[in-house]
Amino acid sequence: MSLFGALTAASQALLSQKIGITTTNRNMNNVYTEGYSRETPVFADLPGLGVQVETVKRVFSRAYFKRLISENGDNAQLSAYKNVLSQIESLFNDPMGSGLSEAINQFFNSLHDIAVKPDDIAARANFLSVAKTLVGRIRDTYSSLEEIESTSVSHLKDIVSEVNRLTEKLAEINRSMLIFKDSPERFNQYLDERDRTLKELGSLIDVKVVYLPDERVRVFTAKGFPLVSEERSFNVSVEQSSDGVKVIADGVDVTDEFKKGKVAGIVSGIKAAEEYKSKLNLLVSTFAEKVNEQHEAGYDLYGETGVSLFKSDNGQPIDASNIVLAFEDPKKVAAASDSNYLNSDNTNVKALIDLGQQTFSELSDLSFSEYYGTEITSSIGTEVKSVDDRLKASQFRLESIEEKVKELSGVNIDEELVNLTKYQRAYQAAARIVTVTDELLQTVLGMVR
Repeated sequence: MSLFGALTAASQALLSQKIGITTTNRNMNNVYTEGYSRETPVFADLPGLGVQVETVKRVFSRAYFKRLISENGDNAQLSAYKNVLSQIESLFNDPMGSGLSEAINQFFNSLHDIAVKPDDIAARANFLSVAKTLVGRIRDTYSSLEEIESTSVSHLKDIVSEVNRLTEKLAEINRSMLIFKDSPERFNQYLDERDRTLKELGSLIDVKVVYLPDERVRVFTAKGFPLVSEERSFNVSVEQSSDGVKVIADGVDVTDEFKKGKVAGIVSGIKAAEEYKSKLNLLVSTFAEKVNEQHEAGYDLYGETGVSLFKSDNGQPIDASNIVLAFEDPKKVAAASDSNYLNSDNTNVKALIDLGQQTFSELSDLSFSEYYGTEITSSIGTEVKSVDDRLKASQFRLESIEEKVKELSGVNIDEELVNLTKYQRAYQAAARIVTVTDELLQTVLGMVR
């Protein structure tokens, strides 16, 4: 090799090793950067010219990343769903005194004092006070369920807005990647940002990602509705009607398609709130109907009959949203079945007490307390426990795949220090060749003189 050839090879080596040093420094500077994939220079031999860096490659596994998005979506869905369920469960937490079980029991127990002494005004007033407390607890519970539902819908709208922001960002990244496709350093930065955005999007909504040959992406919902197509994004929206809340993509209702992500979890939570509102309404409407029916069959201390104990405050059929006490006058409690013995007959009040032990076809042949305990309290508790167990399993799987991704793509400081030393020594060797070649050239030129 001629001296000029040696100088060319050495200078090429200097440039290549400098890229290696720069890449290693960049890796070390980003050791704690979330979503950063370490980079490694790819060297290629140039016959007669030494070595050059063909490209700077990201250390990345698409298969691992696909699993990461999937598991992250599962985890986010379960977490969001559990959050709403836990709020619902707290409303029916009888051991903590926030449920309805004790209030229902006290309602029927307070009738015993009237049965002992039907004309006792104090006993009657106490019963009405207990009934009013029960009504207040029912209304508060229903109002809280509505608040949970309303808050969840607002949260859903915020998340869908974030989905739209992320899809717009992905479309912009796709545009930028075309501009910097010949600049490996900048191109890799966009790839990292793309994957961070995809991971974040996958935690919000169930997505399917298609990678194009030039590394741009197309993103679809799980059932194929487009969210990102090259440089164009498509908005998702939320609509609320009497039929419930809906997630709309490209004008189509895709609510039931989402099985992963926060959107799916919150939608499931909203449906759970609606379900328990319906169950509470069924319990309250049946309770009010049966109690009113029996109360209307008796006589109060005024000798009047056909008086309801409960009524609606808005003219609609009685349910948990509108139930109120029909009167507050203790003398209007219908304890007697015989109008001739208004002060001593307790037959009707005993029939009211018996309602607490009866079962009703409207409530799946359960009593009021049994229906509340089985279909509401136990049901929500079982669902919370199931979701919590699934969430723990999902968290374990997520941490496992995150660890694998970190092992593959994360920066290992010890390894980078070894690489840095290797590139520095190679750089020094190339620099030494340049120095020696320069000295030889000076010698040759001196001989010519």
